[in-house]
Amino acid sequence: MRAASVLLLAWSAKAAANPAIVDRNYAIDLYDGVALGNSATVAMGGASAANAFGTSGTLVNPSAPAVRHTTDTDSWSWDYHLDYLNASLSKDYDNNGVVTSGSGLAAITAGLGGRWHDWGAAITASAQNAPIADAMVAVAGGNFTMSATTLRLQVAAAKWVPQIDTAIGVSATTGQLTVKADCSAPECQLFQLSGQGLEAGATWIPRRQDFRIGAALASRIIGGNVTAENCDPNNCAGYILPDQVVSGWRLVAGGAYRWAPEPWNQLVGGEFRDERSVTVVSDVVITGSAPHGYGLEAFGQHELQRSGKYVNTSLRGGVEYEWLPGRLRLRAGSYWEPGRFEGVSGRLHGTFGIEVRVFEFHAWGRRRGRITLTGDVAERYQNEGISIGFWH
Repeated sequence: MRAASVLLLAWSAKAAANPAIVDRNYAIDLYDGVALGNSATVAMGGASAANAFGTSGTLVNPSAPAVRHTTDTDSWSWDYHLDYLNASLSKDYDNNGVVTSGSGLAAITAGLGGRWHDWGAAITASAQNAPIADAMVAVAGGNFTMSATTLRLQVAAAKWVPQIDTAIGVSATTGQLTVKADCSAPECQLFQLSGQGLEAGATWIPRRQDFRIGAALASRIIGGNVTAENCDPNNCAGYILPDQVVSGWRLVAGGAYRWAPEPWNQLVGGEFRDERSVTVVSDVVITGSAPHGYGLEAFGQHELQRSGKYVNTSLRGGVEYEWLPGRLRLRAGSYWEPGRFEGVSGRLHGTFGIEVRVFEFHAWGRRRGRITLTGDVAERYQNEGISIGFWH
């Protein structure tokens, strides 16, 4: 009886804290408090504003397509990345304060880009899929669990300006949220919301020095294009749908420093720069408020949990050690995930990773493949990742 009373009091407190949804005058906050992106970035605590390059770096800083690898002396080059992250063991992946038995996250990012002389361009996509914890919906003649998929598509253009040793870039981003029941009938897709935003960034790489500085500013993503073809938005399988998706503006700024036998910021020629080195990176990430923003998991319970009421600040840092030149790199880092939900505190993360060269091949020159394994651990959160790509 005592245990039942405690559970009843806890549920009553939760219900009192989260009011019921009564109309469509609210938005879903598209916020990522955890480190996402390529495996190297996650392993180094999510810090990469000053060390971003290629398609994977575009996810953080749109100037990245114009940042050359120090061995890239050709008039043109191309790049790609493919990364998978799995947080299926997490009990509270978005840190909303509600511990569940199945709130895992699966995320994938991919990109393709190229450089021609001082100009670069990239197209990147990132997708995240997660169950909406403890939410059930009656559609297609049955009761099904609900899940949400967030898709971001980014198109970036950048230019290297040699007179000031700086890469400058801009990008346009489209964000889309899809909520569906876990079944295959057409009516299982409840709704989609999409919005657009812009981003600008720069990376200063002073020649023959061992440090770099980078920064990027992203606008809010705001959209109210609701697609609910199979139901009434005011009563979609019993749910009152939001009228918008929104994300706060984001400012990221950071620095990187590299210890090695030769200065970092120089084109050295050759195909690979095999030397023992230590690189340290650090970022500060400031995310703006989200007007009328609320959490997705509470939506699954027909409730409003305020998200993004205040500006949030995250400090991030990490280190990379190329232990066996051209063969093995070790990474570690940490970052603070601020509390985005009202009444829920932030949490500290520890990250780690290993990158191994696995094979060589020829494609417009000699190239090396690599496999990277990554981990990110915090209270109620576990994230494991694997990545394949080029060894640079």
